[in-house]
Amino acid sequence: NGRRETLLLGNPVPASGPAPVIKPAAMDQKFLKHSGPAVVFDDYPSMKKAVDDHLEDKAEDGRFPIIPQRIVHDVRTVMPEDGIIALDNGMYKLWFARNYRAYDNNTVLLDNALASMGAGLPSGMMASMLYPDLKVMSVCGDGGFMMNSQELETAVRLNLNLVVLIINDSAYGMIKWKQSQDGYPDFGLDYRNPDFVKYAESYGAQGHRVTRTEDLRPTLEKALAAGGVHVVDVPVDYSENRRVFDEELAQLTCKL
Repeated sequence: NGRRETLLLGNPVPASGPAPVIKPAAMDQKFLKHSGPAVVFDDYPSMKKAVDDHLEDKAEDGRFPIIPQRIVHDVRTVMPEDGIIALDNGMYKLWFARNYRAYDNNTVLLDNALASMGAGLPSGMMASMLYPDLKVMSVCGDGGFMMNSQELETAVRLNLNLVVLIINDSAYGMIKWKQSQDGYPDFGLDYRNPDFVKYAESYGAQGHRVTRTEDLRPTLEKALAAGGVHVVDVPVDYSENRRVFDEELAQLTCKL
């Protein structure tokens, strides 16, 4: 029926008698006697607030091209709580895995560290096929998208409802970041892309290009509401990578 349902594995077996009464007190005392000092949770609320504040930092930043924090924030704003995002593999995946709040099971699809570039579009297509009444968005980099972009034809032919967000830096952004971490210069990582609006239209999809930061959110809202296959091209500014991942995150981790 297009909705997620709970599956029960195995065959229920009726109980043969009353359930045994478990008396863990003695066992608990034995464990506590040999355990270390008790964990104090008094600091957890303040720690959670600090994490929340950190994740909200620059979420409304207005610079253009758009920084990752703002992109993640706007996607989370337009997606319903049961909406599904399917992440391709690239630098933006780290930002979404870190900043995007998931409110329901299986609403963030990602391969973690398998480096499967090109998976974002087909993953989103399958999610749309399985749950046609849910909002689905594939989040891809320009590099990952082009590795499987021909599947736009399949998505259009199957009349899927799918928004494909292309986070465009005209480069292999994650490799560029990793090489800079090791002190290597950029080499062979920048390239030119096709016109993604015309490219989408050539397959029968709708193409959109974001040219101002304040246009990202309404563009995504309209695409999600319209139905069909929509490709949204948004330029990204990855200058925040070094500050957050290389410097700030390392300092915060040391404090913890």
